[in-house]
Amino acid sequence: MSKKTDKFENDLSNKISQFKHEQLTSIPAWMTDLGIARNLKIISSRRVGASGGKTDIIVTFDNNMKLKISAKMSSADYFGNWYSHTRLIKEFGEEAFFKLTKDCTEWANEWVKNPNASLFIGVSICFGKRTGNTAKKFIDIFTYEDIKTIVAGNDNSDQSANCLYISNDIPNSLEELISNLKPINHETISQVAQNFQIAYRPINPMKEFSNRGKCCYSQFILEKSLEHEIYIDSLDSLRSLGYFDIVENNSINHNRILKGLDSKRLIIKRISKEESKAKKALKNKQ
Repeated sequence: MSKKTDKFENDLSNKISQFKHEQLTSIPAWMTDLGIARNLKIISSRRVGASGGKTDIIVTFDNNMKLKISAKMSSADYFGNWYSHTRLIKEFGEEAFFKLTKDCTEWANEWVKNPNASLFIGVSICFGKRTGNTAKKFIDIFTYEDIKTIVAGNDNSDQSANCLYISNDIPNSLEELISNLKPINHETISQVAQNFQIAYRPINPMKEFSNRGKCCYSQFILEKSLEHEIYIDSLDSLRSLGYFDIVENNSINHNRILKGLDSKRLIIKRISKEESKAKKALKNKQ
């Protein structure tokens, strides 16, 4: 989780604490369905953060009922940059992992035909607000139930949220807070999820060194054994030798794919650590 997201959740929780002992005067029907009635007062607001599962802030009322708020969808920064297999499965679930590697592989087998594509042997992923040919919408891959589980969880414990905070701003009043809270239903999830994309990141081993350590969600596979070593420095020369396939939950990265291809006599040209440092130093001088 980003520092920006941490700060936002802390600021939101602290602001809600300022509304303690104010009486609810008007509430939506969905909040009534949660057992929260008019005339109740907030007695505490506590940010639970990463320890709270999908819930970010717990607001307790004087009848002991709780609003378990997920603020994740209010900011694309929540989704961070690179996702390892371990992190994705922990936050999104194993089913989401398998859907993602399948879709990523379908994308890779199409992208490899693109005349504008550079050499790549694996694809990593990022989440957030993206544009361009490498972006896929959440709702193109995940179902409503998937996204609901990702954002809010799927049980009645404090780990699972029962409402979403939909705003990039901290509320100035209790009324504004209530207005910015939305129920977890199909309409709300569909509305907020359409703004978020999955960015597929094909890493060029000839130009990128540090990013080769990122986990892959699709990998290049040789179609048949090679009788002698073949050296590859372009996507055109790679394309006819194999295809992209799904990955297992084993944290495979670009370097491991490269080593595996090395052992099968397919040598992919790649930038070294020293060359990468020199390239960065030159760029910083310019």
